[in-house]
Amino acid sequence: MTMKLQKIFKENYVRTLREAVFSGESIPLYKEDVFNYDETQVRVLTNVYAPSFNLCEKLTQVYEDDFQAAVAVYEAYKDISPLLASSEAFWAYLTHVDLYEYTRLRWPKVNRENTAANYILDHWFIGGKGIYRNAIASLWWGIYNTILPENENPYELSKVLFSSYGFRVTAFGASPIIRHREAMIGILSFIKDNPEMRYKTKIGGEYISKYFNRLGAVKQLTYMDRDYFRDVCEQLKEKILSINKIEQLQDETLFTDI
Repeated sequence: MTMKLQKIFKENYVRTLREAVFSGESIPLYKEDVFNYDETQVRVLTNVYAPSFNLCEKLTQVYEDDFQAAVAVYEAYKDISPLLASSEAFWAYLTHVDLYEYTRLRWPKVNRENTAANYILDHWFIGGKGIYRNAIASLWWGIYNTILPENENPYELSKVLFSSYGFRVTAFGASPIIRHREAMIGILSFIKDNPEMRYKTKIGGEYISKYFNRLGAVKQLTYMDRDYFRDVCEQLKEKILSINKIEQLQDETLFTDI
């Protein structure tokens, strides 16, 4: 089978598409079964190949399970660089063309009469809430930052991250800590090995995320390894288990040791 090079939108065209959504002009296009785009605004990547199988078909079969979808996306594009994986033009092409059917299936509010522009900007583009809202990028990055290739089950920690949308996206999605691979491995290892955390993933995750965001303002976390982050979580365990309501995260005594 001949491998086909992966296509991508031109950067200027992504801006044009974004502006059309923001103005409301193109919102009706996202309700169509196929997105009508300008094929002259597409370029071919060098040495980056499209999947050899029908990824969209595979994703539509598991659209209700973000973890399975994430593994499929990552395995299809496991050889791309983090630089390409940070490109909105790459992900926007996938959400608008190759994986458009899945994106509409996973984010069905696009079919409502009064679809908000921000809804499309978040899931078809890289919106104001970051890359972890994009329909496809969020899946790839979720695996990339948690996979353990040396393990018998390399996706063991990835499954913890994908245990709930609120934990993955609300608690960690907007935080820079989720792009810190060592941090996420340490945090997720702590959660996996403490069964009582299973009922605290979202609210506990929000506290952990907030704690490390504050700690990052006074301590260089970039160079810390997974053991450091796990050890900090172990020290915070009693506090995490004491939090039962989101309002408690406003309690400054939870952060007095920073």
